[in-house]
Amino acid sequence: MLRSIVGMIVGYVALTLFFFAAFAGAYFGLGVERIFQPDSYEVSPLWWVFSAAISLVASALAGYICAAISKNQRTCELFAGVILVVLILFCIPKMRDRAPHPRAGEVSYMDAMRLTQMPIWMHVLNPVLGALGVLLGARMKKLP
Repeated sequence: MLRSIVGMIVGYVALTLFFFAAFAGAYFGLGVERIFQPDSYEVSPLWWVFSAAISLVASALAGYICAAISKNQRTCELFAGVILVVLILFCIPKMRDRAPHPRAGEVSYMDAMRLTQMPIWMHVLNPVLGALGVLLGARMKKLP
């Protein structure tokens, strides 16, 4: 039981750290003009691809770590459900805030995270990618 809880916690911490590091790297690597549509905080199609890929890789890493620590496939399935619910809860406020924010001048990383306008379908896709990624990552780890 303790091994399962630790596996989920460490997996979630790894997901969060990888997620923020990868998004920060992509943000600074691509630059504001390639991430956002002109004069707005609506993201570009290029960012859709990066966002989906980062979400899938981060959650697969979390699933792999959870499986390695817990050594239990059922724990990983429960973890995938937890990730699905947590990501839905994170997306709901962003889906409600649809007011356009004009973008002008330099944009700090924190402002970009706070004001980013993703299409509704991306808010629906991210939790699904998160749960699927956890399951895929867990399957990559051979369990006894």
